[in-house]
Amino acid sequence: KGVMRDHRGAVNTLLDMNERFRVTERDKVLALSALSFDLSVYDIFGTLAAGGTIVFPEAADRKDPAHWMELLQRERVTIWNSVPALMSMLVEYCMSEGERLPDDLRLVLMSGDWIPIKLPDQIRGLKLDVELVSLGGATEASIWSILYPIGEVNPQWTSIPYGKPMKRQGVHVLNAALEPCPVWVPGQLYISGVGLAKGYFRDEDKTNASFIRHPRTGERLYRTGDLGRYLPDGNIEFLGREDFQVKVQGYRIELGEIESAIVQHAHVRDAVAVVASGPDGKQRIAAYVVL
Repeated sequence: KGVMRDHRGAVNTLLDMNERFRVTERDKVLALSALSFDLSVYDIFGTLAAGGTIVFPEAADRKDPAHWMELLQRERVTIWNSVPALMSMLVEYCMSEGERLPDDLRLVLMSGDWIPIKLPDQIRGLKLDVELVSLGGATEASIWSILYPIGEVNPQWTSIPYGKPMKRQGVHVLNAALEPCPVWVPGQLYISGVGLAKGYFRDEDKTNASFIRHPRTGERLYRTGDLGRYLPDGNIEFLGREDFQVKVQGYRIELGEIESAIVQHAHVRDAVAVVASGPDGKQRIAAYVVL
């Protein structure tokens, strides 16, 4: 899908991030995300807007935590921005090599996927004073719309809270009548505010299905397809999807599209695609077929 966004929405997110986390010309960001992934919008334009420095890994070593560690130390990187899986790889590397996270690293931003419940404490075990932040949102809403500063993690939590809306953006838990759900009651997640995209490129039907006007307030909303609920402290808890779309390493994947492609093979009668955990605990797509 081609998502049509304007500069206003992106600029709002970038300025909010830089003001909120005091990003200045003294900061350096390690740009791990591919240019086709919207986290790179902050890596590049958010960093440059503050006068900071972008540190790019070598293309051949883009997924090598030893190379990341070398750059973090040598370039004195201050901000990390990635999907949780990449931070988990760095933590595993540090623990196996007996290294600690560099002193200059002050801010870790994680988004695009579930954050393992043990990961924040593992990070703080390698650097106690680092600031940890969980961010969420949709490509249709200018990178991020909601965030949660990760403090003490309750071991009874099933997930890290989704958080509260960012500046000039809204995240709502609504029922089928588009009215707010009470605390603890699950509902559909909608996004509002200046970050919303114009729609999908040359796909008016999909745009009209996903971007709606609230019948009572007239507010423009994006229907995310995600489920969530309000917590008593005002934060939102993310509960997953209402359909068969999944997220793996930050990428949204329609399992049905994979299944449709597989059954086109002449020797396959049926197929089902799922998200499975490998021996290393990392998520990957697996397909099962009936020949």
